[in-house]
Parts: sequence; C-alpha cells; structure tokens
Amino acid sequence: MDEIAWLGMYDHPGQHAANDRFWTTIRDHLLRAGVPHVPAALTRGVATAAVWGHPRLLLGMICTRPWALEHSGLQLLGHPAYAGTDIAGEHRSLIVVRHDDPACDLADLRGLRAAINDAGSNTGMALLRDAVAPMAKHGRFFGKILTTGAHRSSAVAVVAGEADVAAIDEVTFAALSRFEPELTGQLRVLARSASSATPAFVTAAATPAEIVIPLRVALERAVADAPKKLGITGMIANSVGLRNRVLAQDAAARAAGYPALA
Repeated sequence: MDEIAWLGMYDHPGQHAANDRFWTTIRDHLLRAGVPHVPAALTRGVATAAVWGHPRLLLGMICTRPWALEHSGLQLLGHPAYAGTDIAGEHRSLIVVRHDDPACDLADLRGLRAAINDAGSNTGMALLRDAVAPMAKHGRFFGKILTTGAHRSSAVAVVAGEADVAAIDEVTFAALSRFEPELTGQLRVLARSASSATPAFVTAAATPAEIVIPLRVALERAVADAPKKLGITGMIANSVGLRNRVLAQDAAARAAGYPALA
C-alpha cells in the first residue's frame, strides 16, 4: 500500500491548483530531505473515512471532532490559521438562512429544517447544536434534520428551499463566496457560532519520528508561501487539550438535555 497525501478539507475546484502547488512545496522539501515514498500528487475522490483510516497517510487534514472521537491515533502536526478568522488557529460556523428569510435571531428557527453536512461534523452539526441548545425543549429544537454530505451541499439545500438553515464553517464560506458568489449571494448570515480549532494537519500513527520531523519543517515552509486562494496565513502548534475540549463540548450538550441536533 502506497503513501497518500490528502488536503480535501478545503479543496474547492477553484482551489485545486493552489492545493497542488502547496503540496508540491511539501513534496519537494521531503524529497530533498531524503524521505522515501513521497506521493507525486494529492489523492482526491476518496471518502474521508478511508483517508483517516489509511495506515500510510503521510499528510492529511481532519476536523477536530472526528479526530477526538474516532481517530485520535493520528499524529497532529498543527492547525492552519486562516484569513478572515478572529483567532489564529480557530474558526467559527456561520449560521445561514436564505437572504429573504424573515428570521431575526436563532429563536426564530424553532421548528424549521436544518441541513448538516454530517452528523459527526463539528462545524456543520456540533457548533449549531451548541448554539440552539439553550432554546431546545424536550431534546428538540428543529422540525427536521437533512444530512447533505458536504458544506456546499448544505448551502445549496438552503438556497433551493429544501432546508431553512445550515451551519457553514467560515473558511468554506469564504471559498464559496470567492468561487461561487452567485450561491452565497442568496444566503444571509444570521449568527456566528462559538469558535473551535481549525482542522488539523495530521499524519498516520505509524509515521516514524524521522519522517514527522522533516514533514513539520516542510509544512512550515509551505505555509509561509501558501497560495492566496487557500487563505492560509500561518500555522499554530497543536491545540492543547484538544480531545478534552471536544469531550467537554459533548458533556455540556448532554447536561443541557440536547446531546444530538434534533
């Protein structure tokens, strides 16, 4: 089984060339450092579960929630910082509705339809859950939950009238605004969620230290020269207590009587 590299967390088609360039910088540094079996190109078109469970994942990205709950064996390399966020290495979800929706605040969403990218997503599900939890009654707030499979698909569902609200992480929303303004132009930001750590750069649990060290250096060099289309402005060291932070988030939701978005 060959090594793979995957940067699919933020890889809108409009960003493919930029991500390819980003990877080329990393790849060339690793090759100069004598690292063997470096992938020539990024892997695309593979499900996230297959990527995160790949035993020879040389470089990948993972949302903090699935890392904490299911894939904490992956070695964290750092968290990218993005333009437009208010805390380096953190981001928020933008809770969006159609531009002509009469909702004035989150309470107005009671009984409506929410689109989520995935039930295990932090930005698409958990941060939205936490935002409305104080208003939930008997474990419910929304009338229906629609799972779309991707943040962009959630945005499309809201615009198409298949859902009334979605939580889109602000890095994704910035990319959509840049490459598909006709889509985001039909949406309105109703509220912003609490902040959470950005998806982390990771490598497989089995990646040895003699490769992890040059991999970190290569990442730092690529980040310093990251293409503008990626919005990366820096990299933050591993978030201290990241797993406990996610577990505490879920514990608070259970204590509020609203453990799952409903």
